[in-house]
Amino acid sequence: MPLALDAESLEPWLDPDLTDRETIRNVVHHLAAGLITHWPVSTRVNRPGNDEDAALINPA
Repeated sequence: MPLALDAESLEPWLDPDLTDRETIRNVVHHLAAGLITHWPVSTRVNRPGNDEDAALINPA
């Protein structure tokens, strides 16, 4: 199952110098599943030529 990180975890997660697993576990936190909303979208999101179409985030 994919996980999402909270905003404070993004910088340490992307830090290439942060390699110690225990440190990563202490500074990186996942969002609670109940805070995430998702819905199916059009397969048109797979085409970079459609990136300017704001309607792509609408439910399919």
